[in-house]
Amino acid sequence: MKNNRTYLRLISLFLATVVLFSGSTSAEDSFDLKAAFTYNFAKFTQWPQARIEQASAWTICFYGNQYRDSFNALEIKKIAAQGITTVELSETSKIDQCDVVFIDSGSRELTRRIFLAVDSKAILTVSDIAGFVSQGGMIEIVEQDKRLFFKVNIAALERAGLNISSQVLKLAIEVKR
Repeated sequence: MKNNRTYLRLISLFLATVVLFSGSTSAEDSFDLKAAFTYNFAKFTQWPQARIEQASAWTICFYGNQYRDSFNALEIKKIAAQGITTVELSETSKIDQCDVVFIDSGSRELTRRIFLAVDSKAILTVSDIAGFVSQGGMIEIVEQDKRLFFKVNIAALERAGLNISSQVLKLAIEVKR
């Protein structure tokens, strides 16, 4: 019962992030929100037991240096009682060290190489690239009417051995199966 109550509180926190902050208008707010969304997606993902049992910090990687401050601010947070490390990437050679990868729309040309590098690995992919989930990405953050929403690709998550909370799926504007 206690775990259920804790889980409901976490979902409520995620909902609050989505509802309260998704009306932002400045670019900096947008960067912070996309980083917060990425963190919450990671937090509400069911990871393989082998990853949960690792003592190492969670590594959230990102493409797009304009996101540096937003992602670095996540280093004070935790996922499954473990700390977070953030890494800015510019190519795909170090992607194996990541648990989560955020790909900025400015890094669109790397998408195919990123998909090849994370293929069938338990690495959560999140992006604001239009059509990301249709191309094989896991979660796509979209802006509509100056608000942020998201789409989810269940098949891509399952190929990587990941599952996302059904409560989070209810918030998605599109779920691709």
